[in-house]
Amino acid sequence: MADFATVKLKSRKKIGFRLNLVLLSVLCFYLITTAYSIFILWQQSEEFKHLTNTQFERAIHAAELSRDAEQITSQALEKMIVQGYSSSYYQSLSNSPKKVFYSIREKLYANTPKEQAILDEIDSITKPYFNTLKILDNYLLTEKELAKQHSSISNSLRYLQKAISSNVDLTLHQQHFTNLFLNAINITMLSQNAVSRGELQAQKNAISALLAKMYYTDTLSDTQLSLLDQLYHTSQHAFSTRLKFQNQHLATLSAIRQTRQKAQQLSAASFDFYLLLKKATLDSTQKHDVLIRNVITNIILFSCAFLVLTAFAYWFIRHYLIFRLNRLNQVMLQHAKGLKTLIPQEGEDEIALMGKVFSVFVAATEQAQKDSVDARKEVEDANLKLVELNQSLQQLSHTDDLTQIANRRYFFQHFIAYWDKASTEKHDVSVIMIDLDWFKQFNDHYGHQAGDKCLFQLAQIFKTETERVGGLVARYGGEEFIILLPNTDKMSAMVFAKHLTTTVKEANILHQGSTKGKVTLSIGVATHKPKPGDDLDKLIHLADQTLYEAKHNGRDQVSEFNPILD
Repeated sequence: MADFATVKLKSRKKIGFRLNLVLLSVLCFYLITTAYSIFILWQQSEEFKHLTNTQFERAIHAAELSRDAEQITSQALEKMIVQGYSSSYYQSLSNSPKKVFYSIREKLYANTPKEQAILDEIDSITKPYFNTLKILDNYLLTEKELAKQHSSISNSLRYLQKAISSNVDLTLHQQHFTNLFLNAINITMLSQNAVSRGELQAQKNAISALLAKMYYTDTLSDTQLSLLDQLYHTSQHAFSTRLKFQNQHLATLSAIRQTRQKAQQLSAASFDFYLLLKKATLDSTQKHDVLIRNVITNIILFSCAFLVLTAFAYWFIRHYLIFRLNRLNQVMLQHAKGLKTLIPQEGEDEIALMGKVFSVFVAATEQAQKDSVDARKEVEDANLKLVELNQSLQQLSHTDDLTQIANRRYFFQHFIAYWDKASTEKHDVSVIMIDLDWFKQFNDHYGHQAGDKCLFQLAQIFKTETERVGGLVARYGGEEFIILLPNTDKMSAMVFAKHLTTTVKEANILHQGSTKGKVTLSIGVATHKPKPGDDLDKLIHLADQTLYEAKHNGRDQVSEFNPILD
């Protein structure tokens, strides 16, 4: 026999080495794939973060900056329009808008030289722009003060108009003065709306002519002279204020034009910066999209390669390991079932070595089995004889030798066990005592051998009928038999006892020593529902007494007796 325990395989030919090599290759490829995927995803994350946190935010700030430049210009134009119609409206153009604009500008920064050039242009325009806003703001405040003076002049003229019109009864000469006075007031009021300097000068000349006529009018009262002086000073003040207003308005319009030009330059620069950032944002988005597509493509390629490598590993393991192990396993199972099959031993690896060792083991096992079968056969023969002997001994200990039914000892063992159960479950227990009538005369007439045959025949009748009702019959002694009927009341027990007498008579066993001419029975029946503590011997004693009464009353009858046990 070859000593396979000393055979050593080359490490390269071992299944473990090959399997580990394949699995290690798969693992390394998986690690490389995973690392690359993580790196690409990290790049994607950084690019997306740059896109969302940087480009979009800068583009939004640039748009806000352009919007604020337009908004400030709109406020300036709105203020210019409102200035002539409202004396209560005022909002500074150079404070709050300037703070908002600079707060947004501080958030902007450049990533490229082109962006920095546009931001420098915005910064170079911002200061002159807000300086023009400050000048415009001062001009508008001056116009506001002139508007207040215009309102005061209008009130004075209305007062004079009311005062000159209060006189009702006037002479023709006084009426002519009043008309001149009212014309002067109207011209003065019209001068407050004069647009051009020529129009204002013509109105001033007309007022001067009217005032000269009124001053050279004779017979003026003191009141008229006082009103005329007031009109003179008011008209002079009105023309002077209107002239200042026209000059100031021209300066304001010039400041507005400058502001609008600076605002347009600032807005254009801000919008250019916004467009530049928008383009950078779009470029980042496109770059991000390309990166995502590359990631998806690479993941698909790596996944396909991984699947191919995994399939190869699966084929290798199944072909070189699992298939051969399964084949060897099937052969082993067939040998275990007793089927002789050729054991695979080809190859120079561990599985081949296992096959060779198993073939030696099978040969040794077959020889051991052959020796074991012979030894087992001898042991089984001895055990069979021992079992038969034990069965015979047990049968002898429970069976009456002559009648082949239960003996008195077995009957009492069974009766005691059932008596406790009946006392617990409160069942009726009936006992039947049987005696063969004139059996001594049967033996004297036919002989003891015939008597034994008669006892056997009757015992078999009792056994057959008793087993039908679930009872137990035993030979009590001599020609007496005893029957236990579990869970049977007195009436049922009497019916069964009479059935036994009828069955024995129908057997027609001849008995010349009996007055009946054939074998008959005397039977005593006793029934009781035991309680814990009751003695079963008393029930047997009562059955024996009723048997005695049946024999005393002429035999061939059934007697019953069921007193209360003490």
